[in-house]
Amino acid sequence: MEREYSLDHSRVYSEVKSTIGYQFDSNSLLLDALIHPSFILDKNNNNFERLEFLGDRVLGLVIANFLFDKFSEESEGDLALRLSELVSGKKVLEISNKLDLKKIILLTNGNRSITVNDGILIDTLEALIGAIFIDGGLIKTKKFILDNWEKLALNYKTPPKDSKSLLQEWAMANNFNMPIYEKYKKKGPDHSPIFFVKVKIENFGGATGEGSSKKLAEMNAADFLYKKI
Repeated sequence: MEREYSLDHSRVYSEVKSTIGYQFDSNSLLLDALIHPSFILDKNNNNFERLEFLGDRVLGLVIANFLFDKFSEESEGDLALRLSELVSGKKVLEISNKLDLKKIILLTNGNRSITVNDGILIDTLEALIGAIFIDGGLIKTKKFILDNWEKLALNYKTPPKDSKSLLQEWAMANNFNMPIYEKYKKKGPDHSPIFFVKVKIENFGGATGEGSSKKLAEMNAADFLYKKI
């Protein structure tokens, strides 16, 4: 699905609070987090990637602190498994879709429209977290993150294992060779690529996955193959 947006700032400001539940004091900071690099004509005047970088780290910090307090009897290794799952692209995408970020992302440049793919949704939520941190500080950012992630975190009664780990353990337990992953295709522009990865287990079968990063594509491929077991 493709959407086109113009820089109707008043529309953006009015929709953001109802969409993400946070009111920005700095409208310019908000726009920095919502204007995808494809929209910017001056590529040297864009804070989106910087906010995305910051938001990724703040998300990890808040979730790690929550897990440290909530699961006080678990080892560092178990906490790391929980953290890895909760900050994964798959979970960030899940939250992005729940918040319906598509309706507030600014994407077009002139007459050229850009597909709102999974990678853009993941990047935008991380950029928004970075922007909230600068705009409102750690306490407000923590509230935003836990409002959206706490229920997911508590869904895991035991530390989760990702599909790649589960697939590898199954292969070992059933005397198969280890899964082999191969990137076989990449498409889309540099700012919004889609990777395609094949995974196969010799004498068993294979599957294909796609994602906005090679890692996410591998995880999806492993997930598809594991479901065949």
